[in-house]
Amino acid sequence: MRFFRRSLITLGVAATLPTVVFVAVGAFYFLRAERARVETDTLGRSEIATMLVDGRLRRDLAALNVLTSSVDLARGNMREFYSRVQRVQAANPAWRTIVLIDVLSAQELFDLRRPLGEPRALDTVHAQALDDIRRSQAPSAGSITAPPEALAWVYAPVSNDGVLRYVLAAGIEPKAFQELLTAVAEPGTTAAIVDRQGSFVARTLSFETRVGTPATEFVRKAISEGDSGLYPGTTYEGLKNYTAFHTSPWSQWSAHLAVASTAIDAPTRWSFVAAALAASGALLLGGTLAVLMLRDMAERRRAEETLRQSQKMEAVGQLTGGIAHDFNNLLTAVIGNLDLIRNKVQDNERLRRLADNALEASRRGAKLASQLLAFSRSQRMAVGPVDLQQLFNGMSGLLTQSVGPSIDVRMSLDPDARLVMSDANQLELALLNLAVNARDAMPAGGKLIISARRANVVDRHLARGDYVQLSVTDTGVGMTEEVRARAVEPFFTTKPVGQGTGLGLSQVYAVARESGGSLHIDSETQQGTTIRLILPLAPADAVAPPLASAALVAADPEPEPVKKSASVVVVDDDRLVRRFMTESLRSLGYEVRDTDNGIDALVLLDAQRCDLLLADFAMPGMNGAELAKAAQMKQPGLPVLIVSGYADSAALEAVLGTARQLRKPFDMAELGAAVAEVLQSSRS
Repeated sequence: MRFFRRSLITLGVAATLPTVVFVAVGAFYFLRAERARVETDTLGRSEIATMLVDGRLRRDLAALNVLTSSVDLARGNMREFYSRVQRVQAANPAWRTIVLIDVLSAQELFDLRRPLGEPRALDTVHAQALDDIRRSQAPSAGSITAPPEALAWVYAPVSNDGVLRYVLAAGIEPKAFQELLTAVAEPGTTAAIVDRQGSFVARTLSFETRVGTPATEFVRKAISEGDSGLYPGTTYEGLKNYTAFHTSPWSQWSAHLAVASTAIDAPTRWSFVAAALAASGALLLGGTLAVLMLRDMAERRRAEETLRQSQKMEAVGQLTGGIAHDFNNLLTAVIGNLDLIRNKVQDNERLRRLADNALEASRRGAKLASQLLAFSRSQRMAVGPVDLQQLFNGMSGLLTQSVGPSIDVRMSLDPDARLVMSDANQLELALLNLAVNARDAMPAGGKLIISARRANVVDRHLARGDYVQLSVTDTGVGMTEEVRARAVEPFFTTKPVGQGTGLGLSQVYAVARESGGSLHIDSETQQGTTIRLILPLAPADAVAPPLASAALVAADPEPEPVKKSASVVVVDDDRLVRRFMTESLRSLGYEVRDTDNGIDALVLLDAQRCDLLLADFAMPGMNGAELAKAAQMKQPGLPVLIVSGYADSAALEAVLGTARQLRKPFDMAELGAAVAEVLQSSRS
């Protein structure tokens, strides 16, 4: 009996040993792949950090290049040029100083840190930069000066008749690059930005004491031997790690992001442990280890995939926000001038109809720009308690009408999931978008189920708290995995040309994200689709305000007529927009003076008082907010109306406060109403 039992055990071990060996070998290669993934991910983030740094340097050079065409500099009027340089520095808060270098004498003509005086000898950093610019004849990023006043430098050459005459240098505070670095580096990790000489420009550890000092020998050796890669080393604090780095081919600055040595070495060590366990025949321990390892790796992959998707959508959001900003400027000129044309051809039915068609297309473009801004987080949502019961009741008729009679619409709401935190109008539009998508996925009809219940499981990256799962389910054709993975990307659509913009799900994703929640898509081909919005549950004592349909927004009351002989100063650096505003106001009876910059606008105010300042917000040199403050110092109580296609609502409101704003794009009637309202308010 004992022999039989031993045989059975031997047979069981023999039968299961190949499985153990297979699992161990799989673990071996799996962990090696994990090491490669960590390396690739860190290298990618170091390249992103380098791109952000280069972008910052190029923007600073663009601002510095404004001074290279100065007439005062060309004529040698140093005192006037010194004053202008001071104004440019004031408009760039990250700049500590600006230096003018004479190429012929190789001397420093002035430095804003000192009063204008006699030329001085160049320090080592500027002398080396001057030699580089003499060879390249092109703007460049220099190096950082050593403490106690560590500054990163950019240089712009100034030529007269093709001959290099001066070099302008701007000294940038390292904190500007420190902010970029901390935005890319993982919290708690070691990371640094290093200039072309191998000195720290920014560092997550000991920033105040290490900035401007030489990096470790491991860092300097790495950048001398290649443009990118992974190297082992030890920090000044004694931390051993592997560091991924990438060097910019333009600036020769590099970004270094460290990974703890265990993240690289541990996969290799554990792979050999797994092989040893297989050789010893420890079935239980080896099987348990493999199960736990696979479960952990799967969870990590899901979390990292979520993070990568979030980072990708954030980057796309910033891009679309910038596009929408420029698009709004173009649309202002298009819509405004079409409006003027329409008013000029009242007696010509054909021309008026053509103008109306063009206006309709332009306003559709404005709607697209608004959707882009919503996706990019650039238009702030009014997040507050929303009663889903009221929302469902209010939009049930509209939903049924939108999807048609062939689709059976059902709604269900758990009592404990009634109140959520969101923007009522935006949430209603999101549900309408999802309903229309569901309708298109069910051309032969089907069922559309909208339900809300308490969420049992939510993403780990969401804040702690209670959440509600708002689901929209259809019985349509479903999505492939490739389509599902890209469904929320702006402009991605599977609909035929002309039947969709690809912004519907992007807008829904933005609503969920701005509400403090998340969005998930469950779908299989021919099995239907479920879109799940995870939204924060409103506090127990919250009270939702009565809802107004997003499709029925009350218009603002018309302002009372204002005396049209009022004097208006129009300031906008965009020639087409400025011309439209000027001609519109003149046609309305206002006396208008215009200019393309803040300095000239102040000159106009010195020459003659005005009744209203109408200024664009984003202008080179002096922006609209700065101009408004300067103008009101010259003429206290001067009414100001700021127009802007600037994308970031929160940033704009933080600068302007309660100042009256007019959002681009707008037409002649909206412009006239806004001007009349501001003038009326100032006189009441």
